[in-house]
Amino acid sequence: MFCASVVYQAHENGSFDFNYFAGRHAPLFARLLGENCVRYEVHQGLDTPGAPPAPFLGAAYFWVTSAEEFGATLAEHGEELYADIPEFSDHQPVRGWAMVV
Repeated sequence: MFCASVVYQAHENGSFDFNYFAGRHAPLFARLLGENCVRYEVHQGLDTPGAPPAPFLGAAYFWVTSAEEFGATLAEHGEELYADIPEFSDHQPVRGWAMVV
């Protein structure tokens, strides 16, 4: 099992529409991943009283079973996905890839 993460870091200037990210962009990616996507989660960064500020505005995590199928989905639909980012953010995400153990 693998987990792809997409994190939009907190920043002083710029825009981020969490509702669009959570309601349209992340579900779009999950649909494009198809059956390879076992589950996905969307997280909204929140400030906690007495703690440091949240380091991110929004994050999404996609659990997939096949790295090859994940790569094929990005190759086929990456342009569509990347073109959608300006609809909710003027910053590019930090992307990660991990093995779930």
